[in-house]
Amino acid sequence: MSAKLTYAAATLGYPGVDVVRDATLSVAAGEVVGLIGPNGAGKSTMLRAVTGSARITAGAVELESRSLADIGPRDRARLVGVVPQQVSAAFSFSAREFVLMGRHPHLSRLQQPTDADVALAEEVMAQTDTARLADEGVDTLSGGDLQRLALAQVLVQQPSVLLLDEATSHLDLNHRLQVLDLVRELADGGMAVLAVFHDLDLAARYSDRIAVVDGGTLGPVGSPHEVLTGPMLARVFRVRAVVGIDPVIGSVSVTPVLREEAVGRVCPGRVLVLGGSGAAAPLLRTLYLAGYDVHAGVLNRGDIDHAVAEALGLPLIDLPAFAEVDDAAAARLQAEAEVADVVVVAEIPVGRANLPALRAVIDAASAESLVLVGGFGPERDYAGGIASQAVRDAISAGATVVRDAEAALACVAGITRAAGTCR
Repeated sequence: MSAKLTYAAATLGYPGVDVVRDATLSVAAGEVVGLIGPNGAGKSTMLRAVTGSARITAGAVELESRSLADIGPRDRARLVGVVPQQVSAAFSFSAREFVLMGRHPHLSRLQQPTDADVALAEEVMAQTDTARLADEGVDTLSGGDLQRLALAQVLVQQPSVLLLDEATSHLDLNHRLQVLDLVRELADGGMAVLAVFHDLDLAARYSDRIAVVDGGTLGPVGSPHEVLTGPMLARVFRVRAVVGIDPVIGSVSVTPVLREEAVGRVCPGRVLVLGGSGAAAPLLRTLYLAGYDVHAGVLNRGDIDHAVAEALGLPLIDLPAFAEVDDAAAARLQAEAEVADVVVVAEIPVGRANLPALRAVIDAASAESLVLVGGFGPERDYAGGIASQAVRDAISAGATVVRDAEAALACVAGITRAAGTCR
């Protein structure tokens, strides 16, 4: 695919300030490239450099292999369409008139829109679900309606490059998907699209490649799977997150766990959590946020608890996906339980694969330091009653039963205060 838009070692900014330096990126016909990064990083500046609203102080920006310096405003308007974050409606044009303004680059100075122009406007207004607004004054419309009209205006412009500056921010869920589905169709039909996203899931769902803008530089650039990683999110966005695959769509999914700034290490108490099957994720997050030295026990790769523990940087005993807890893992877990101030057993199902882990923590922890979330009913016992009996014995010996993660936190706080480990 030939590049429609190219940044060649381009430094971009405004009088007296460079915002993005030495940016190199190409957007080919037929692809969507998503720009992501923190607020103020320079994403919008990259788009404005194409339209002439930001300066190119070094390097070059090219449209269809031609330097922007060699392309006049009228020709540039034929090649590039822009949907901004916010659309101004200072005058009371009708929605139809507003959309038809997109034909101006193709008309002579005093030429009126032709029947073909009007037909094209009606077509794109149907595509953007704005046909019902045709006779409404744009100054009376909601921000969401204006955003869709702005896209319709761009589509009648018939550009080869489309720039979207967080263009779906004012739209409801239905229209957000409608607009992005249409943008995806336009790219599949040969348009080159460069789009600023704040929603990382939407960026992953609709982009062929993602480029990160941060700290005045551009990079990394690659597929959503390559770029959207836990380390990148922690470095660029200061957020610890679980990165997985959406089970329905199949695209990369980002679930923020916590902000880096939210963590305050205030208690030296060590808490061992026995989890699995996603049951411990709220516990791990809650205890970590409270400042405890949390250890995540034994977990299988692919388990959501494993992913959350990794996102938080918690020590864990790592097992392959679906592997049983063997003697070596059980021994390590027992050693962890012996030195922990509190052992919390999440509301996990117990079968042959993880029964050794349950036995290990119950045998190693004192009853006073053992907290069981949700007790243990027969519906969670897949070990022929052995697990239920072990839990009953622990409760009889003095283990505490709590209902959820918040109650577990309160119980842990009480135990560590009583033991003098949390000051």
